[in-house]
Amino acid sequence: MLTVVLSVVCAIGGVCYSFRNLSFISSGRDLLPRDQAYVRLDAEYGRDFSEIKEIIIAVDAGSLPSAEAYARRLVQELRRYPDRFERVRYRIDPRRFEGRALLYLSTPKLSEIRDKVFDYQGFITSFAARPTLDQLVDNVRAQVVGAFVASALDLGLEAPKTDVDLGFVTDLLGQISTRLDGAAPYQSPWASLLSVDPHAGDDGYFVSDDKRLLFVMVDAAHQRRGFTEDREVIDTLRGTIAGLRAEFPGVRAGVTGAPALENDEMVAAFKGSARATILASVLTLGVLLLAFRRIGSPMLMLMTLAISLCWAMGIITLVVGHLSIFSVMFISIVIGIGIDYGIYFLFRDYEERLLGHGRRQALEVTGIRSGPGMLSGALTAAGTFYVLMATDFRGVSELGFIAGTSILLSWLSMMTLLPALLMLADRRPPIRATATSDRLQVPIIERIASYRKTVLVAAGGVTVLSVLAVPRVHFDYNLLHLQPAGTESVVWENRILATAGRSSFAAVATAGSLPELRRKAEAFGRLQSVSDVDSALLLIPEDQAAKRTILRDIASVVAPVRVAEPHPLDLDRLGVALRALERRFGLAVEEAPVGHDREEVAAVRDRTTALIAKLERTERTVAEPALARLQDQTYRDFQRTFQRLKRNLSPPPVGLDDVPRELRRKFVGSSGRLLLEIYPKVNIWDRKGAETFVADLRTVDPEVTGIPIITFEAIRHMEKAYREGIIYASIVVALITALFVARRREGVLAMLPLVLGTLWTVGLMYVFNLPFNLGNVFGLPLIIGAGAEFGLNVVLRYIEGRENGGPLVARSTVKAVFYNGLTTVSGFGSLMVADHRGIFGLGLLLTLGMIATVTASLVVLPVMLGGAARVTDRRPLSERAIGLGAVRASWLRQKPADTRAAGSTEGPTAPESA
Repeated sequence: MLTVVLSVVCAIGGVCYSFRNLSFISSGRDLLPRDQAYVRLDAEYGRDFSEIKEIIIAVDAGSLPSAEAYARRLVQELRRYPDRFERVRYRIDPRRFEGRALLYLSTPKLSEIRDKVFDYQGFITSFAARPTLDQLVDNVRAQVVGAFVASALDLGLEAPKTDVDLGFVTDLLGQISTRLDGAAPYQSPWASLLSVDPHAGDDGYFVSDDKRLLFVMVDAAHQRRGFTEDREVIDTLRGTIAGLRAEFPGVRAGVTGAPALENDEMVAAFKGSARATILASVLTLGVLLLAFRRIGSPMLMLMTLAISLCWAMGIITLVVGHLSIFSVMFISIVIGIGIDYGIYFLFRDYEERLLGHGRRQALEVTGIRSGPGMLSGALTAAGTFYVLMATDFRGVSELGFIAGTSILLSWLSMMTLLPALLMLADRRPPIRATATSDRLQVPIIERIASYRKTVLVAAGGVTVLSVLAVPRVHFDYNLLHLQPAGTESVVWENRILATAGRSSFAAVATAGSLPELRRKAEAFGRLQSVSDVDSALLLIPEDQAAKRTILRDIASVVAPVRVAEPHPLDLDRLGVALRALERRFGLAVEEAPVGHDREEVAAVRDRTTALIAKLERTERTVAEPALARLQDQTYRDFQRTFQRLKRNLSPPPVGLDDVPRELRRKFVGSSGRLLLEIYPKVNIWDRKGAETFVADLRTVDPEVTGIPIITFEAIRHMEKAYREGIIYASIVVALITALFVARRREGVLAMLPLVLGTLWTVGLMYVFNLPFNLGNVFGLPLIIGAGAEFGLNVVLRYIEGRENGGPLVARSTVKAVFYNGLTTVSGFGSLMVADHRGIFGLGLLLTLGMIATVTASLVVLPVMLGGAARVTDRRPLSERAIGLGAVRASWLRQKPADTRAAGSTEGPTAPESA
């Protein structure tokens, strides 16, 4: 009773402590070695630049105006949650560029504009003096200019050109023609001539290069920076998007970005872990009911395991303090392994009861005889987890401590709490001593052993095929493939990658000054694997002194020009201008050489002829109002655009203090450091692409960091961890086996199921088309640790049987190994209900590994032990060195009186020879 009370009190304390203090981490950076520069700098930059890791809402509305309307409405809704969203950005206000817009054009482009202004000064001056449609048509005829308004216009008066483009004339004639047919939307002919907006076409909105996606950037409140808080923020975003679907049925929007991907992965892992834990408990209970044909003892065993898990939660919270994507599924793993020790205990206890031992005596003998085997299994399984702590990847290292500690506590509870519960609950009278050697044997094992050659040939064939399959099992490095199929953040990340031509994830570096920032930006931009480099330089133009000189030259021509007052439409003068234009194009057709340019000019001439005919057919009462409206729109558009051009010809210099606040927060840190975001041109989710990108970046700045670097290093450390884990686990298993089984032959045989099971597992991975990935890569060390106990317990019972004259492979051991295999498969297999494909793959891999290892332990190993028994001296093994097995047997022979005394009131004692 004291044992039970203390166990329950400790369990309650562990649960309460965990409930209050256990946290969860989803960032890959927190799982990497903290002493690495890229880890330290990533954390520093996260504090210095508040918007370095934003949540991204991608909007696909089919057209940019629809996306803009949706973004405005979405932002309006999000501002209802000031406690969750610190900033929401979707555009840079174009008014921030007022007076400085031309500085953002390249120096060659400004030089080209200056030259054309000088060449075509008359075109602008004459139209400004008389801003009418007839004057515009006459200017086209007289000036032979189009390059300034869209491209070069060659009418055959100069040397023939191959880049003739008559788009401006065609558009002008088309607009006049459509107005004669009725109302039509106005299209500005001055956009390419006088526009000074560097964001022309998107009005300052954050859009992809092809304008198909519009992005809304969301920064969560600083005080809400944990997994739970991020989940609330992202759920709020998705709920708001869902609420706008009825209002914008044609718009699709989704949440992605680093916080969303991490949140979705952790949520999927939690849900999968919870379902797996419930399923593992149900399946384990079903296996126990099948094994023992009663409910009392299995329920006590599950209760014992649950209490040990509560102990483990308290220790995990105290030592580690959190769970991660790797350790969150440890409960299912521990259920599958930890229940094994109770099964070994109950089967051996029942066997001792059949031998006539009383309740207390049966428990003591079970602990003495099966305890070393159970301890060896626990030490092996826990040891293979603990050695993972030697790796430098914290995610795997923490899993090693968590799972190893939980397994040892499971063994401890089965050796202390379970016997106490059985003493309190099992009040059945002593069982009559009816056990014989025949009842302790396993006929099916004996029968399989009789086909020794068949079994060995079959095992050898499967092993050879598995070895051949090893090179064919590939490794999938894409972390996005681990997420559940259809995960919103993954779907939209892939869409951004396909649409924008780059990932939404950027590497980051910093500079201490503008010259250093410019040098680094240029160096990064020259790399083949880099698509774009974003920094404060986006809004700090280069060569400002040279550009301002060019603008002063343009101002000398443009500044004196004054736009006259509007004139009424003169339909007759328009007709005269059109006929003059028709004649000019007719001459151009005759003068131009045969070729594509001549055909284009002829097409414009024919279009002009058709327009003249339409104008003559149209009633004057219809044509005059329609064309007067077009002339007024053209005049007002010219006046507005021309005045804006003049206002931008004397810009003041642009410095850091002039960067808009929306981008200053992002690119200028609180410490004064300047941020660079380097976007990959390659697919960073592919191993080769990631290696190329990271290697290229480090040639410019060895201390570059950010999500692509963190992800790459996490993959590298995980690979190293699983390789080291396999080596360490194998060494631990070999050492523990040597400790408990000192004789070399039996030690090698105890390791045989583990070697065969691991090879067969890889072969089964090929059959099931299961690749290694970063979710299941540490499955092989787990298989080594969990499966080692099967062969070890069979060999230890074989040694005990030879020593005491019993069966070489006892029924209780076979049943225990078989049902332990089922419970382990139940625990591991339950992970396959997870939607998270990484957890599913881990569950499938572990399930295949356990099936292979149990098969090797119960089919191949008994055959090998039978062969070893026929060639080995039948002297009692107690006279040889057999490790702890010899100590155990010696202790039993020395204390028969004490053992009988302990159970003297509960029934007769069976002869020791039995």
